[in-house]
Amino acid sequence: MKSKQRRKANNTIFVAILTIAVVVWTIINIVNVFKVMKNAERLESGKSTNTVSNNITIQNVVTAEDIEENTNQLEIEDLQDKDERTRMQQYCGKFIRYIEEKDYDKAYALLYPDFKNNYFPTEEDFAKYAQEKFPSSLITVEYNNIERQGQYYILFTTVKTPLDSSYSMDQKFILIENGFNDFQISFDVKQD
Repeated sequence: MKSKQRRKANNTIFVAILTIAVVVWTIINIVNVFKVMKNAERLESGKSTNTVSNNITIQNVVTAEDIEENTNQLEIEDLQDKDERTRMQQYCGKFIRYIEEKDYDKAYALLYPDFKNNYFPTEEDFAKYAQEKFPSSLITVEYNNIERQGQYYILFTTVKTPLDSSYSMDQKFILIENGFNDFQISFDVKQD
């Protein structure tokens, strides 16, 4: 009889402890929810916080600059294992891709300063030339030859588009590599 009473008393104590633990756990979770809501309100109102307690984290917003910097770092790591010809072709391809995507500001930024000043004093001048001379979409480049003259790399290419089989433009690109993924480019300007 005493063992039944002892077991019943132990069960009652166990249930009481379990109930208290559940209540404490619930209160902690409610407090955490309020803390998260308070931090979210601070972030929305322009006040930022870098720490949130109890292992709850708020993700940082990734900016376009962060993405560009990470992309640049990945490109640098990729280029480090490439030979000179492959790097120059990738640089030229990047320049052509900007033209193809109509990102003339990015392509213009890659131009060698003296070349830019002599042929395209403004970005608008360059954009107009690119629109007139290069295909409007789906540009392909055949890399025919490469020469190196001191710090200059000269790529001999043929620019084409699969959308117009009659379009073909022999184009010479001159590149200077200042570092991995840090280059300047110029090219033969086609006169009418």
